[in-house]
Amino acid sequence: MTRMLADFHHHALGESLALLFTDRYGVDLFYPYGMDWFDRGYWQFEKQFHGDRVARQYLEGIWGNATVVDGTARLEDPRHPGRIIWGVSLDAALSMSWDLVLSSLPHNDEGLKRFADEMGARFGLQIGNVMQDSRYDLASFALASSTLPGHTTQASWAKVIEYQGIPTVIYHQEFDTSRIFTATIPVQPTREVASWVNCFPETSPYPSFIDFARRTAADFDWKVYGSYGSAADDELKAGDISWVPDIAAKMKQARVGFHMKAWSDGYGHVIHNWAAIGRPIIWVAGYYRDKLAEPLWVEGVNAWDISSHSEEEIVAVMRRLRDDDDFWLSACEASAARFRETVDFDEEAAVIGRMLGL
Repeated sequence: MTRMLADFHHHALGESLALLFTDRYGVDLFYPYGMDWFDRGYWQFEKQFHGDRVARQYLEGIWGNATVVDGTARLEDPRHPGRIIWGVSLDAALSMSWDLVLSSLPHNDEGLKRFADEMGARFGLQIGNVMQDSRYDLASFALASSTLPGHTTQASWAKVIEYQGIPTVIYHQEFDTSRIFTATIPVQPTREVASWVNCFPETSPYPSFIDFARRTAADFDWKVYGSYGSAADDELKAGDISWVPDIAAKMKQARVGFHMKAWSDGYGHVIHNWAAIGRPIIWVAGYYRDKLAEPLWVEGVNAWDISSHSEEEIVAVMRRLRDDDDFWLSACEASAARFRETVDFDEEAAVIGRMLGL
């Protein structure tokens, strides 16, 4: 049986790796557990900025409720139903055989490459953000859930390409579309317009957004989900929800998604989730130009670009989406259809499996 060690730093990425490698190919997937990984130089994420604080969060903190036996930690995933997350201490890992080691954090590339070499394992990269500065020179393959320079169109996706001298697949991080993020499009008498951009209130667009939301509060029921971070609470705060089925259920309550994001994206789980469940969005289209989410959205069909319309035009579209069920249903169905046309988890998994010989 194939055994893999991978970073764990983002729950949705972790679940996507489990769906791809464990559920599809029976790979034994482990994550680093315990501060020895940090102290002995294998796991160095954010060390230069925060010392060992971030390492303690991911190598100790997330494993607080785990059952540990002989250096192996077993944790019931607090976000994804039915998922067991497995951690392994460094000493235990050094006594095991490994086939694949995957780094998704550039700060960890050198350390995990060293571990892979010591174990005789194949070392690869997971590229999750646009322009991620990873060590391609150390790797033998790459999985990119982000577009790459020179490979920004669908012609390069879901196939093995050569990038920076190594075989690479541009793919979409999988999530559960059969039970959780299903295309559920009932006609519902709701005025909810929801944002699921995490830490949105900490960002520079938020003051203009909340001003707009307050001025249109009589027309729409505005909700801002996700962490507020260091920002003060306001009347739009709807909660930071961790259980993924609850996230999907809450997203489906919205008539329209409002996606005013202009930073830090590669794949973009939320924007893919909006399409998968079948909802139209109001968004900043320019930010997603040449990114994986761009083909999901067609201006005037299932998406309306804030930067291309006056405020009056955006409000008029939102009111029509609120009041005209036929117009809204057409936009919803277009979102779900674009997702099905653009994203094929089965095909992408097959390509990755062939590349890695799984």
